[in-house]
Amino acid sequence: MAFQYGVIEGLYDQENQWSWEARNAYAHFCGQRGFDFYVYAPKNDPHLREQWGQPWPQSQFDALKSLGSELKANNVRFGIGLTPLNVRELNQQTRQQLKEKITGINQLAPQILCVLFDDFSNEIDQLARTQADIAEFIAGHSSAEQIIVVGTYYSKDPLLQRVYGAMPKDYWSGLGQYLDPRFDIFWTGDHVISPGYDRRGLQEMTEHFRRQPFLWDNYPVNDTDWLKHRLKLYSFTGRPWQLSDWCRGHAANPMIQPWLSMIPLATLSDLYRDKNRFDAHASFRRSLHDVCGGPLARAIEDNLICLSEEGRRYFSDYTRRRLENTFKLFQSAREQPFVREILHWLQLAE
Repeated sequence: MAFQYGVIEGLYDQENQWSWEARNAYAHFCGQRGFDFYVYAPKNDPHLREQWGQPWPQSQFDALKSLGSELKANNVRFGIGLTPLNVRELNQQTRQQLKEKITGINQLAPQILCVLFDDFSNEIDQLARTQADIAEFIAGHSSAEQIIVVGTYYSKDPLLQRVYGAMPKDYWSGLGQYLDPRFDIFWTGDHVISPGYDRRGLQEMTEHFRRQPFLWDNYPVNDTDWLKHRLKLYSFTGRPWQLSDWCRGHAANPMIQPWLSMIPLATLSDLYRDKNRFDAHASFRRSLHDVCGGPLARAIEDNLICLSEEGRRYFSDYTRRRLENTFKLFQSAREQPFVREILHWLQLAE
């Protein structure tokens, strides 16, 4: 399968969940921008994580089915991300539970199924082998055409070993050895939130995984406490177009704010289309105008340093009022989704 890029909705934040209106808007956005896929994998959906063994409420199931249909109508592949928390082994009970869950997911007809082992305890014998066996069992019951796995240690970031304990010896090579070659493997880079990627680091993981890694790129994500006060609106930088040669794919994880996330995400298609001609700032300005319309685009660009770099944590009362008064002026139907997110972000208590 050729290199592919798209969006993975993978936010942890419990207080700021995306609406179904926004998700359906992404079907059109991704289609217009030439994105290959959209994966529904929010960490704040308990029916994909803590309560994965339980079926979705009918209203949510229907909304997911509608989303899948909208994506496919726009030539965007639909994905689901499942985290089978607390499955430590394949026994009669866990096999039955997993089979029932996958049968339910199959009714949504996703083309991509992601099996996510992040947030797993490492206190499992033969961690890589066990996770490969679980992924293989899930894939055997899935109708999805593509399986992507993320391991417990999905980055070189020492944060993961502080949280989950020491990584078992040869864990990455074990995943590469035990996972079926048809599966892809997610990788966030040297850090959980990586500022960029280079050939050397990705080639090292290619050797471990025995296949090219599939990037899970945590940009423009801002759902961590230390990033919530910033809106990451600028172009993708630190990501050369040659990633399309070094990786199997590129999944970008957006912000808490779905509409504003479209601004930086729109530059990703420019990166892979323009290659050596890619101009990050020109792409940002063009994407900002295309997504938001000219007047609002100018206001956002004029205040970009405040929104993206300074952040609301450091605003004076004057700056906060000035920004509120500036963006309240934009009232058109096209502008309102973006303005509502800016104003809500400005009003959030620290």
